[in-house]
This record gives sequence, structure tokens and C-alpha cells, in this order.
Amino acid sequence: MNKSIIALAVAGALAASAAAQAETTLYGSARIGVTYTDPDNASSNWDVTNEASRLGVKGSEDLGGGLKAIYQYEFGVNIDGNGTGGNNPWNQRLSSVGLTGGFGTVVLGRVWSAPYLYVGSLTDVFNHSTSFTSMGWDRLNFYSSGNGLAGSGDRIGNVVAYITPSFSGFSGAAAIVMDGAPGSASALGAREDVDAYDIAGGGTFGGLTVGASYRDVQDVFEQWGVGASFKFGFGLTVAATYSSRDYDTSGVGDPSVWDVIGTYAFGNNVILAGYAQYDFDDNRDNLDAWKLGYQYNLSKRTRVFAEYAAENGFGFTEATQTDRNVFSVGMRHDF
Repeated sequence: MNKSIIALAVAGALAASAAAQAETTLYGSARIGVTYTDPDNASSNWDVTNEASRLGVKGSEDLGGGLKAIYQYEFGVNIDGNGTGGNNPWNQRLSSVGLTGGFGTVVLGRVWSAPYLYVGSLTDVFNHSTSFTSMGWDRLNFYSSGNGLAGSGDRIGNVVAYITPSFSGFSGAAAIVMDGAPGSASALGAREDVDAYDIAGGGTFGGLTVGASYRDVQDVFEQWGVGASFKFGFGLTVAATYSSRDYDTSGVGDPSVWDVIGTYAFGNNVILAGYAQYDFDDNRDNLDAWKLGYQYNLSKRTRVFAEYAAENGFGFTEATQTDRNVFSVGMRHDF
């Protein structure tokens, strides 16, 4: 599956390790670039940009009878030195502990969301990662609102999650969010019991990967998503997703977004291209985003890249909608 969804869900997102004995693995990814941003309504600028670098540990312990204890801690690393809170170089990404076996995997903590694993990851292929150059699905992943700006809905905390074993290439996942804290000002707000839940599933059949998801944030909105990708035998992969949100409050626009991407790999070269359209479902014009990139793989773990993104129609009101362009060159090393 695209981005090895089953492996992400078990080995990455849900922190399963393949080792038979207790072990800890250190891993990470150093990603940095130089970015030029040219918005229509402000001055252009150059910036050395962190491209979602991270550092983590994960491991497992064999408990016998096919049962394993699993855990993971992963932190975002502000490799450009531009941290927050007194220049703090860290921010939270993933943290979980659970059990895995023939029944599947159960995990508690902060994990990849089920909709991201089975839908959003299908078009998550670019290297540059600023909030307004993401493609379609990521612009509608907030739990609190969908406004066309990418956010942190790919990873969710306060979660109890379950993922099934693989059944002839198909698997599913479900998660509930329990945020607690009456009177909390968090994105999910304060509720008595379950704040939100996700359900998703999909599979890979030959070169075709499909996925679907459903999200319900109690008393706020419901959201559906579908996606598919197809990998041809000559290095070309195409993928598309569509997501739609229905708010519980009357008089509020129900946004939707779709995107389509293509990647073509030949030798150490990869060409990437994508288009996304976000419908605010109000008096604003649709937001259109284009992205084009080139990636050269120096090795299996090291790459350099150059990407260009253009966005038309971003704004929180019709009067403030504007256009902007971004060009980025950078390097990534995984370990």
C-alpha cells in the first residue's frame, strides 16, 4: 500500500516491532530546506526551513503465546533552530504503548489517525511541508474546523485505537478520543464521555490501493473520506482523495476537498506533481493549489529535492482571499 499503510499502522503508527525479544530502536529523519515565499498581500522572503524532522525510539517485548508489548516515543526536531518556548528544539509527534498479537493491535496514546493512514497518506508524497503548501486532504483534517489551512489532524492524542490483522490485503482501524478536562478549551472541547471517533479501512490488491474513512466529532461535525492509488509497472503512480464535512450547526458551510497527484520514478530520479481544490461552501471562491517537484535519491536514505507550489484563493473571508507562491530546495536523510 502507499507509504506501506499496513506497516505504518502496525510498525510505525502503532509502534510494533518485528523483533522476538525485548528491544529498543533509535530512528529519525533530518529534513531541512531553503524556502522562498512570495505572497500577493505581503513582502516576499527567504527562510531556512525545518521540513518536519523527527527523532524517535520504538520497541517491543515478546510476552509469549504470540503476544507482544509495544511502545513508541517520537518527537519533532526543529533542525533549523527556530523552536518555540525559549527556542525549544522539540515538539510532540507520536507517543503510545499497547499490545499486538494474532487479534490485531490495541494502543493508547498519540498516534496517526485512522483517516490519515487509509486516505490522507495516499497523496502525502511531497517533501516541502509548510502549512499552506499541503495538498488536498490535509486541509480538512482539523478536529475543530476546516478552513483550507493544513493542520495537525494527522496525529491525534488521548486515543484508544485498534487495528485489525490483515485479511488477504485488507485491514481496518478504529479509534476513540477521550479528552476529559471539563471546561477545557482544547480543539475537541469538553464532553462527558467520548469526544470523537474515527473508523477507516482499506487494502492493496495488485497495483491498486483503496481506502475509506469516517470521522465523528461529537456535537461539531461528521466527515467522510475516500481515496485510491494505482501503481503502474513502469514507475508511475497516480492517486486521488476526496473528503466532505457536514457541520452539526445550521447556517455553517460544509466544506469539501479533493486532490490528485502523480509520481514518476526512473533510476534515482522522481518527478512529483499534484493539484487540489478546496470548496469552502460559502461566498468565498474555491481554493486551488498546484505543486510540482523533483527529487534525486543519493541513496536509499538520502535525497535532495526542489519543489514549487502555487495557491490561489486562500483567505478566511471573501475580501481577504489572496494568492501566494513558494519555492523550496532541500535535503533529507533518514536513519
